[in-house]
Amino acid sequence: MIIAKVLINTSVKSLNKVYDYIVSEELLNDIQIGKRVSVSFGRGKNVEEGIVVKLLEETQEEVEKKGYKLKEILEVLDEVSYVDEERLKLAKYISYLYFCNVYDALKLMFPPGTASKNSSKSVHTKQDTQVVLIKSPDEIMQDIENNVIKSAKHIQLLTFLIYNDYVLTSDIIDGLGISRAVINTVVKNGYIQLKKVEKEVDLLKDYHVERTYAKTPTPEQKEVINKIGSYIYDEKYRQCLIFGVTGSGKTEVYLQLIEKVLNQGKKAIVLVPEISLTYQTVTRFLSRFGNNVAILHSKMTIAKRKEEYKRIKQGKVDIVIGARSAIFAPIDDLGLVIIDEEHDSSYYSQTTPKYSTKDIAAYICKTKDAVLVLGSATPEIITYNKAKNGVIDLFEMKTRPGVAILPKIELIDMRQERVMGNTSVLSSALKEEIKKNIENHEQTMIFLNRRGYTSYLSCKDCGYVFKCPNCDVSMTYHKTNNLLLCHYCSHVEKNISTCPQCESDHISSGVIGTQKLEEELQEIYSNISILRMDADTTVARDSHQKILDKFKSENINVLVGTQMISKGHDIANVTLVGILGVDALLSLNDYTASEKAFSNIYQVAGRAGRAELPGRVLIQTNDTANYILNSIEENDYEKFFDSEIEYRKTFGYPPFLDIVLFELIGGDFKTVREEAEKLYYILIQESSNEYRVFSPKSPYIQKLNNRYRVNIIMKTKLNTQIYNKIYEKIGIFNSRKKKNVSLCVSKNPTFIN
Repeated sequence: MIIAKVLINTSVKSLNKVYDYIVSEELLNDIQIGKRVSVSFGRGKNVEEGIVVKLLEETQEEVEKKGYKLKEILEVLDEVSYVDEERLKLAKYISYLYFCNVYDALKLMFPPGTASKNSSKSVHTKQDTQVVLIKSPDEIMQDIENNVIKSAKHIQLLTFLIYNDYVLTSDIIDGLGISRAVINTVVKNGYIQLKKVEKEVDLLKDYHVERTYAKTPTPEQKEVINKIGSYIYDEKYRQCLIFGVTGSGKTEVYLQLIEKVLNQGKKAIVLVPEISLTYQTVTRFLSRFGNNVAILHSKMTIAKRKEEYKRIKQGKVDIVIGARSAIFAPIDDLGLVIIDEEHDSSYYSQTTPKYSTKDIAAYICKTKDAVLVLGSATPEIITYNKAKNGVIDLFEMKTRPGVAILPKIELIDMRQERVMGNTSVLSSALKEEIKKNIENHEQTMIFLNRRGYTSYLSCKDCGYVFKCPNCDVSMTYHKTNNLLLCHYCSHVEKNISTCPQCESDHISSGVIGTQKLEEELQEIYSNISILRMDADTTVARDSHQKILDKFKSENINVLVGTQMISKGHDIANVTLVGILGVDALLSLNDYTASEKAFSNIYQVAGRAGRAELPGRVLIQTNDTANYILNSIEENDYEKFFDSEIEYRKTFGYPPFLDIVLFELIGGDFKTVREEAEKLYYILIQESSNEYRVFSPKSPYIQKLNNRYRVNIIMKTKLNTQIYNKIYEKIGIFNSRKKKNVSLCVSKNPTFIN
């Protein structure tokens, strides 16, 4: 008989192992390693989801020797397996490295939208339906003439099918305006049948792009293409950093490297950090490679993502483009992985498993003998340190192609503005530059990393701040719908006109957001055209691109936005960038805050002057002596890096030491705190100089979604011995901890509040 070893879908660490189940005769044709199954688990009748990790043939005697009765698999949930032996190894690697269960890691490799519990067969590609005639044209025409077929819609449908060989239901519904009910009635009357067919993908048509061809590279581009191209031909693992200033033509380098990969009979994955970047990246790749591209990102419908996943699995495409999760696409013969804007924090998962995409990409490329290319104008400190020390190859691109030059950057002292009597959020200099741009029909981008109308409401009399009842944060006021909104748990309240504490009606607003900035610009300039791009205006699918398309095609005067406008957008007529609210970015209390601030500000500055017209950037601040801003003003990443790496070394932060964050979460603060103390004492027992544990501390935001959090931080240099000690101590704690408190462990988190 066939025995399946099944890994159960559970968050319980002690159950992170396989269990034996019998495969019945009727399931033998469906069972396969990597497919999800339903099984009865435990002493009760609970039905759980699991995944088959191994299949063995055993005799009845061997099964009986186990000493317990084996249950049968109840159902095979998947039609297609997306997890093979290689991916099982990857899941085990992720589980070990990021302190999670193997099943949590395997979920990353399932097709998008795959149900997690007790689902019937859910991994289907979206299919369209072909409408096929089952009566001859002569019979149909005779029935029409004899008035057997009376409905005008039925006649329209059938005559259309007589003269068109291959017709899909979508063509009929969209093109002829005939409803599905009409189609079903004609099916019932015996004239047609519906046949499921795989819908052909025509991304060129969907994205409205025309084919383009490789450009002549600049000397800098050519050097990078030739050198990395030689690595591709060698078919050996190499990791490279392309450190290129904004607008230096990194995308053209990526395109020409992919051509080399395809010529080798290999395939490529291209990762981009933001959904808003995906469209423009996709259009450039589609124009070069046609429908040989699959796209994966979260703003697509689940059905569309499943459709793309199956195209990849079937080997119908050679290039996959998407956000972080696209690294797990089931692509064979991988020759190249490109991670664009590699510094971006979105490449670090904030949910279990809390993994680094770059670490996973490096592991996959090593196993495939593929080349990993990282690209950025502001590399992550850890990445650039590796490049400086020769751990990975460094390629620099310091100029923009053609006549384009880096923009002139100027710091505006807002303290002086207030001395001069300017109480506006916009400096006098920025107001004047915006006016010039409007007169010259040139475009402006204004960056403010704070959406909403104001950041908070408070009482002038008693100082009460309107806070979220579920989270330890103030709520943001949104004027358009007159609401107070928590941006963490989405709790909503109607705007309150009186203070609940002292009943005063003297309610004041705090620091302004993008919505208020948009309103202020409209008050200052008559007949100005403005668009806003933030989380509130980009809820709908494709809204990012619609805003950008309108901004470009209609030559809108000003685009106001949050970090969504800071990377990748290449708009020739943008000659002015105003950057507001940088002091809030500079004051974040986190070890990665400085590099995040530098990247964010420098990247948005890079939107100016990307074509023939020169660019200007005005950065408003109260701290003109800040070393981060000074480095940006001088277009000098090296200067910033030298300061930052010394800070990291002095205080023992990555890349010099690793950070392990133990986060305890529960509904009662006292209990969470007590459990944190318990874990702390377990961690420090038999400790040595190999690691240092800091006492429990509440984060800056202590409560989220009515759940309290307490953190413990360990600094160490992770190796096999340290990992084993950590796992041992976690095991001791889990055997003693209270059930109503959960523990989440993460490695080198990019944000510790």
